[in-house]
Amino acid sequence: MRDPDQSPRVRLEVAFLDAEQAAPAPTPPPGVDERARLTVLVVAAEADLRCYVRECLRERSDLRILEAATITAAVTLAADRPPDLLVVDEPERDVLAPLSQLRAVIIVDDVPRGGPALPALVRPLARPFTAERLVAEVGQLLGDPRGLR
Repeated sequence: MRDPDQSPRVRLEVAFLDAEQAAPAPTPPPGVDERARLTVLVVAAEADLRCYVRECLRERSDLRILEAATITAAVTLAADRPPDLLVVDEPERDVLAPLSQLRAVIIVDDVPRGGPALPALVRPLARPFTAERLVAEVGQLLGDPRGLR
């Protein structure tokens, strides 16, 4: 008799969950010097949000997008390859403490008013947001290669 933990279905489900948590390897566009690209680290538990942010920033060929589903994964990725910018979903905002020296866009449900000010390097982006708004915030923090601000 087969051990239930060794069934093909269980292995497939575990592999699927592991793959969903892993960040896909970024592929540079042809003709772009990989060393000249800026790195954006997207930190969000929801794979759909990470995918949406990646799609929003796709037009910026000067960016390399990395993804992390957890704060631990984000800190590990940042230690290996320090990003130029973080895009952080509000529930993972604790990642800003160990990576406080980095510029960040934090996706929030409501823009904080009257509370403690965010650090100068951190910009809030209220949900729901458009691709244009995210690209504009990233452009403000990193600079826009087309000169748009």
